Amino acid sequence: MSIFNELKRRKVFKVGFAYMLIAWLVAQILQLVFESFGTPDWAIKTVLVLLATGFPLALFFAWAYEITPEGVKRDHEVDRSQPITTQTIKKLRRNTTSAEQLNSLIYKSRCKGLANWDLVESILASSARNNPEKGITGVLVVTETHFLQVLEGPFESLNATFERIARDMRHEGTQLISFTEIEERRFADWAMHGIGLFDLNLELKSRLCLKFGEDNGNVRLPSTAHEVMDLLNILLSEEQPAKATE
Repeated sequence: MSIFNELKRRKVFKVGFAYMLIAWLVAQILQLVFESFGTPDWAIKTVLVLLATGFPLALFFAWAYEITPEGVKRDHEVDRSQPITTQTIKKLRRNTTSAEQLNSLIYKSRCKGLANWDLVESILASSARNNPEKGITGVLVVTETHFLQVLEGPFESLNATFERIARDMRHEGTQLISFTEIEERRFADWAMHGIGLFDLNLELKSRLCLKFGEDNGNVRLPSTAHEVMDLLNILLSEEQPAKATE
């Protein structure tokens, strides 16, 4: 991993930008207050020096520490092999009213190699074997470099399925996008429906890249729940004409 990607992963750039913005606002407000009360110049300069001194400290803490479901930890103490822990979902379970309450889980991850249709079909075959008895339904979207999956089902089955997925060595950097209760399934017809974004026509690819962004020549898979649903609505609507002609 390059130093740039590591800085980005640890959110050093975001913290630095946020600190500069907040420091600028604080400086502007204090300057107005100090001028109103006739505060000497040295006091204003002292505040500016303190704000400037805090900038490298903010970058250091962003680099060295990370917020996890178990609290603030040193970055080297965080287990990257299983970035989404069972505790993450167990904490969310406090809002679950019953064991049979339907839940929807969305996650995104990075493929360790280059994904292709053979990999997608292998995942779908495994899902067809395992998901029906567990009451799991959903959709899997795959680019050459990333996975995006929506899973639906009862909490216990969903939690166990996601634990197994998080340990799968074919991907890394698992990001939990959402975990919510739902009244009914959106994808009840599929134990798992697969959509591979490998050979999109130029018009559709251009439209998706314009809406969701581009990632190394691929459509950037979204990281918010509403954008995920927007993407799925577009992709599934594109499949309808093809199905109608079969």
